Amino acid sequence: MKTLRIVSAFIIGLFSIAASAQGSAKCEAAIKTFEETVIARNYNDAAALMPDLRKKCPEYSEKLYTYGQKVIEYKIETAATPAESRIQLDDLVALYTEYAKYFPKSDGTVKKALLQKVNKLATDDEVYKLLDAAFKSNKEGFTNYDALETYFDLYLAQFDAGNKGISQDQFIGKYGELAAQVAYTKNKIAADKDALLKKQETTKLTADETQQIADAATTIDALDAVAENMALQSSRYFTCEKLEVYYDKNYEKHKEDISWLEGLTTGMYSNKCYNSPVLYKGAQAVHAAKPTAQTAYMLGNIELKRRNQKQAIVYFEQAAALEKTPEKKASLYYDIAGIFRNSDKAKAKEFAVKAIGLNAKFGKPYILLAEMYTTAGKECGLSEFDRKALTWLAIETLKKAEVAEPRYKTTVASLVKNFEKNKPAKEEAKAAGRKKGDVITYGCWINETVTVPTL
Repeated sequence: MKTLRIVSAFIIGLFSIAASAQGSAKCEAAIKTFEETVIARNYNDAAALMPDLRKKCPEYSEKLYTYGQKVIEYKIETAATPAESRIQLDDLVALYTEYAKYFPKSDGTVKKALLQKVNKLATDDEVYKLLDAAFKSNKEGFTNYDALETYFDLYLAQFDAGNKGISQDQFIGKYGELAAQVAYTKNKIAADKDALLKKQETTKLTADETQQIADAATTIDALDAVAENMALQSSRYFTCEKLEVYYDKNYEKHKEDISWLEGLTTGMYSNKCYNSPVLYKGAQAVHAAKPTAQTAYMLGNIELKRRNQKQAIVYFEQAAALEKTPEKKASLYYDIAGIFRNSDKAKAKEFAVKAIGLNAKFGKPYILLAEMYTTAGKECGLSEFDRKALTWLAIETLKKAEVAEPRYKTTVASLVKNFEKNKPAKEEAKAAGRKKGDVITYGCWINETVTVPTL
């Protein structure tokens, strides 16, 4: 009898697996048809397919919801009356609710909250609760810049109102969390873009991937604006001293919590609390635990503000070593060159040349070098004529900036006009015993030659 029950259960299990496989195959075919219909922009036909898909295949593919959103948005745009538009808006809210239910790591809840906020379908408290739940349950997926700004604004409004029991310490903590989330999102978008550019070298990208690359810069700019707005609004409520007190008293119990430390460093750094001991300690802890080009760059800037140039260079070099893309690495080398510009011109030139070597389409290092040539003099023991002769080298170098980046054409023209005022005159060349074709060899940090042109 027991054996019979086991066999029966086994047979039922087989039938269930077969039925599930059959259902999966049907869902796959139906979703594919739906996708093709939406791509062809036959939105009314796609709308007719959605009810059955939402009922029978809600968990099969996120495409049901991403393409479904396009269909309902079309229905909203083409609605004949406000009442019909409202029906479609409610249906889109329902679609996002289903999306969040069946795909908890999706941005369904965030989209629902923003839709309700924009269309005044829910109170600010209701919208806040949705965003708060989404942030707490899926931080890694909370990367929509509108959602980040709305979440912060609503929290700030609650703090301002004074009737939600939010203390200043809690406000500082939330600000730090969200500032860190904005920074995380920027880094993620940049990393995703870099990965797609790498993939593009060997594989044809999809239309969505190509669009993702195109949108990256605009999205990062929008996130920068969100971060600046958050810092500006928050600065009304706390000073660096208050941030120092809050983070210092809570440091010990959170010193192993990298997320909290990232909130500390991003929040204090955004508010320009560069001389804060707790910021310095927190930035070092984050860099030790999760060293990235960004953490090293932050420490480099902090060291600069602390007037510790030597250590700043160490961190900037680490940032360049950790940076994967040649363009960003070149930008870091340019920054290092700028730091050395007034204190060690040989080092400055070394890093400017490194920047040029990594990115042939980078004009700023040429401009930096040209300006350095025009200010060379006493440190190299040059004669007055040889010092002025460097103007020719400076102009030649400037023109390379325009070739590298045509957008500098106006800048280069203006600088050349100013530089030309310092060129040596014919009489000065004669007095110095120089004539056309003579080659002047420069040592010191310059290590270049200049040929005297026709004067």
